[in-house]
Amino acid sequence: MYQVFDQRYTDKVPLPMAAKIKFMNHVNDEHQDELAMFVEAFADTKLSNDVAVVVAEVYSDGLLLEAAAQNSESLPSYNAESLPDVVKQFFIEFENVIDETVTLKSQYINLLQVASKKLGKLAIKQQVRYFTVIDSYYASPNMYRLVVTAPADSPLNHAGYAYLFEMNSGISISSESANVPDNAPEKLQRYYTLRKAWQDAETQQVQGWVDTYIHGDTPGGNWARAVQAGTQLKSVRDYPEKIAHLNEGQCLLICDETSIPTVANLIENWQNTIAPIVIVVTNDDADTAYLQDIELSQTLAQIDNFKQDNIVHILNTPSIDLPDAIVSAIDTRLEDGSILIEKVWGALSAADAKVLRGQLKTKFDLPRQDMVMKVYWRAS
Repeated sequence: MYQVFDQRYTDKVPLPMAAKIKFMNHVNDEHQDELAMFVEAFADTKLSNDVAVVVAEVYSDGLLLEAAAQNSESLPSYNAESLPDVVKQFFIEFENVIDETVTLKSQYINLLQVASKKLGKLAIKQQVRYFTVIDSYYASPNMYRLVVTAPADSPLNHAGYAYLFEMNSGISISSESANVPDNAPEKLQRYYTLRKAWQDAETQQVQGWVDTYIHGDTPGGNWARAVQAGTQLKSVRDYPEKIAHLNEGQCLLICDETSIPTVANLIENWQNTIAPIVIVVTNDDADTAYLQDIELSQTLAQIDNFKQDNIVHILNTPSIDLPDAIVSAIDTRLEDGSILIEKVWGALSAADAKVLRGQLKTKFDLPRQDMVMKVYWRAS
């Protein structure tokens, strides 16, 4: 699946499709950890934390990856004769050649599955799942909850485990890296986290909560509020959130309304002996009740005033620079110098996550695997 790429001896022609550029920008901005995983899994090469990996080109039969020190101003494509020692290239082959029936998205996901399995990590799964709505109500002023029966093998204690649900109204919503032909029909899909799951004592069925942030006339909110008890929901993909690094060390969690269900689940199941610092961003003060009302794990319940001392709220308004406000809140919490952040997990909008990721990397200088800042939504 891996081969040395030498442009002097190849007749490969870059894939011409328009969606390629969107794919490359998306993956290079938000999924460098996955690209580094491809190099480790397929090229048997472990990259140091100061090396960034990007997709330099896409071909019908694979990806050309370039790895270089992150202090490089840019990562251009080079021919083999001029390629400096600080930049390395890796060609990662797809399982199937991209054509009219095989998409770039499917081949990228296949690489994720194979690489994750090879390295013993949880992987994204393309499979159809069905959920049945039992009830629905507001869990906080702007968080709408669907109570559902879930597949029997749904994880009961994996915070952030998400499903790509298909919806029946509204506009198309982008998801993971995709290759969508210009003339393809739009699909209305969105990832939602299984906020909590348990096995019902009477029916032995797995039941759970799917929580949706309601903010005006949006496809996701309209979909959630429209479904009735007895409605069957269809998911076409599973996505396990990356949270294993949070099992030890001093952790910092950062969330807004879209990712607060993941953090709520983390806190309810927290076993790390060190209590996390939690930064919560909401557009409405009233939604702070969403976290304040949860039942803490046995580990956190033993800590006096955890909710008051360790959960820091930021009210998001048009007048603030959110990444700067988050960094300021972190600085205030760490000002006595007694706490050293060792692990980060956060999820925000694409724009804020990109800026904050850079700020926190400079601030904490954490290894790639310990610095997880995800994109959970994009501004329209």
